[in-house]
Amino acid sequence: MPIQPGCFSPLFRSIFGLALAIFLSPFASFGQVDSTALPAGIVVPVDADAPIKLKPSFGIGPGMFAFFGDVGNNHKGYSPLVSRVGYELRATTPITPWLEGGIYALHGRLGVNERSLARNLNFESRITTGGLQFRYNFLQFLNPKRVVEPYVTVGFESVEYLSKTDLRDASGRTYNYWSDGTIRDIDENAANAGEAVLLQRDYTYESDVRESNLDGFGKYLERTWAVPVGVGARMDIGNGFDFRMGATMHFTLTDLVDGVTDQSVENRKGTVGNDRFLFTSFSIGYTIPMERGAKKTKKTPLSSEQVDELAWLGDEDGDGVQDINDKCPYTPAGVKVDAFGCPLDGDGDGVPDHDDDELNSAPGAVVDARGVTISDEDHLNAWLAYKDSGNVNMLASRVESFGPMKPKVVPVKRVYVVKVGSQFEKIDEAVIHKLLSLPDIRTVENGDTTFFVVGSYDKIPEALRRELELRGMGVEGVVMAEENGRLIDVSNETEAARAGLLPSNTPPPTGEVIVRVQLGAFRYPLSRNIFDGIDDLVIIKGDDGLTRYYTGSFKEVNPAAAHKVQMLLRGFNGAFLVAFRDGKRIGMKEAGAKLTGPEDLRDLPSGGIDKTKLRYRVQIGTFVGNVPIETMGRMIEMGDVKPVTSSDAVRYYYGQFKDRKGAEDAKIAIQKRGFEDAFVVGDMNGYIIPADEADALMKQP
Repeated sequence: MPIQPGCFSPLFRSIFGLALAIFLSPFASFGQVDSTALPAGIVVPVDADAPIKLKPSFGIGPGMFAFFGDVGNNHKGYSPLVSRVGYELRATTPITPWLEGGIYALHGRLGVNERSLARNLNFESRITTGGLQFRYNFLQFLNPKRVVEPYVTVGFESVEYLSKTDLRDASGRTYNYWSDGTIRDIDENAANAGEAVLLQRDYTYESDVRESNLDGFGKYLERTWAVPVGVGARMDIGNGFDFRMGATMHFTLTDLVDGVTDQSVENRKGTVGNDRFLFTSFSIGYTIPMERGAKKTKKTPLSSEQVDELAWLGDEDGDGVQDINDKCPYTPAGVKVDAFGCPLDGDGDGVPDHDDDELNSAPGAVVDARGVTISDEDHLNAWLAYKDSGNVNMLASRVESFGPMKPKVVPVKRVYVVKVGSQFEKIDEAVIHKLLSLPDIRTVENGDTTFFVVGSYDKIPEALRRELELRGMGVEGVVMAEENGRLIDVSNETEAARAGLLPSNTPPPTGEVIVRVQLGAFRYPLSRNIFDGIDDLVIIKGDDGLTRYYTGSFKEVNPAAAHKVQMLLRGFNGAFLVAFRDGKRIGMKEAGAKLTGPEDLRDLPSGGIDKTKLRYRVQIGTFVGNVPIETMGRMIEMGDVKPVTSSDAVRYYYGQFKDRKGAEDAKIAIQKRGFEDAFVVGDMNGYIIPADEADALMKQP
């Protein structure tokens, strides 16, 4: 079972439960039983109880975490009293007049930002600890009537740390620290360093330290043991309340809290020694005075023989099998059992019949907790979900979170196309007209490069004929294979097929009209999520600096006009028709329409998005597999939460806001509810885009 953020390890939960049982044990009368409840024939002597005095104490309070490790040079130059906030909760009881024992838990954040010419490191870790602690109050050396009581503490605890670091800004640009003290988006020694843009740290710790694996440590455990040693003072303030103030240094058994050790690489290398953190706090406690006086009821301790006799005669779960022979105690009432007191399991799948939703599972079948057969496909999907989630339900990667809201249909069939160019720089208007005159042209994006391809053929000879035809029109191309959205070099396959083809002569002008829908011309490229579902999209950046988006290829105006209406309904307010013939742009009147659209591509507006359809939302989180019940409960309490399922996960979004500020305020409120990784995104007519891109669209005229 994966360890969830904020939870303790199984070993610690066992120790914590044992300690709690010991702490509460004085409240019960173990080894005593009412003589009236004994079976007939058992006679015991009568004795009265002695009074039991108890003083359990419960306390809670805030404090400050300070980190001492490899990042920040052991907190050099920082005050240990000014750091990140944490909280403590404790339950204690006196063991002797001078010794107090109990259990406690701490939760909060600690971290450091180290900035220098030598290196720039930072991290923030969500810390959860809990364990046993003993407090010595120097009773033998102090005045019994003292008002303030100094003390020292020592204990043993389990520590869980979830560490993140701030490597990128809200737009995903990596911080590069230059020698002049600035932060830029390009490395100082890069060839294109002159194009670097100044950045400001947003102090949002978005990158998981362990998952980043900058030093090759792999997936180490993010939990450890620690020994807390502290000093402080306690003062009674009356009516059972006390005030405590102290400082405790937690000596952990790991050097990975900040993700940096003496084995780290280059300037990340740290010093030898485990990490430590200091918790300085004050708290208010309340002591519950309890006294149980002697009762007149007749009670007595039982002898070992009498306890054995009770065990032989007992049937605690009432299933008809005495406890001494019952291999399955605590069977639910009314459930049929076998001779050993275990619930019946007719199909032998390991799930009792009263909990089995499939009573006739095949022999040897693998079933779930409800006894239903699990298929091989279900096994594979569950394993993939577990592997992808990195042993946690919550995915913190913001890049992943910008995936499409709807699963894309990925082609698996190989086809052959003619690549007629690629967009490495701006294209002049004449070339744009020639490309858009090809009825079957479209764009394929591989990384940061846009390729222009023509056609889609099942066989290489068909693509080669198209290549020769285009060459005769003055358009140079090369046949390539397209598979899963990638272009693949097949020159070794085309050489043999090309031998039997005759060179193509320049064909006469056909006079064929091609009508397209231009969705808009934008000064900055838009997110591809906005165009999800538009499979014939053509993207061209002209020499005027505008990026234009086209869709559709029609020989008549009327179907093109119908397609334009569909694009307008999707929110592309700037959509209009453009026509081409024989490599040149023509007016719509010449193409057969009654009205003429814009005649010069350079005169088009630099926008085309219906701003009324733009909204901001808060992405709460992305989940693989089942969402924890506690997390789902918190989202239900929030209301207005919408789940959106994609091919790999389920994303949850909150609200719809007309401006960025409203969404940011909601994000802060959601983070306070425990969803620390929540962030703002844009929503363009149901398609998610980065919030910064939504801001840019809002600002466009």
